[in-house]
Amino acid sequence: ESLMDPLILTDGMQIGERLYTRLTMAPLNAGEAIDAATAGEMVRFAPDGEPVIVTSPTIVSTERLRRQVKQLESDDGKVMQGPIQIVDLRKMSEGDYRKLVERADQIDALYLQRESDKGGRDEAGAGEGADGTGA
Repeated sequence: ESLMDPLILTDGMQIGERLYTRLTMAPLNAGEAIDAATAGEMVRFAPDGEPVIVTSPTIVSTERLRRQVKQLESDDGKVMQGPIQIVDLRKMSEGDYRKLVERADQIDALYLQRESDKGGRDEAGAGEGADGTGA
């Protein structure tokens, strides 16, 4: 099975009157990743009263997860577009939630692998002299 194939849930995700059993997931784009990171930031106050921004890794990973769900499908063929809401994620069975997290981790790992295989930009010979002066 491909990572892009729908994830089949055992217990399904109840949203309103409908039970969704197939989730289509995909890597985040930059905007979604930024939104997820921002959603995990909270202002707290240091002992001296100075405001500091703290990040909750749990909130960030949950925000990423909900955004990776691009589409949900019920057994009767009804389709709903993602992202899903945290309140709906929280209602999932633990087994289905673990499946969802595992698929998201696999998608992230595959995406990172693809990026590193590209090797980034090829900087060799980009106007750089042997002595490093760029001449």
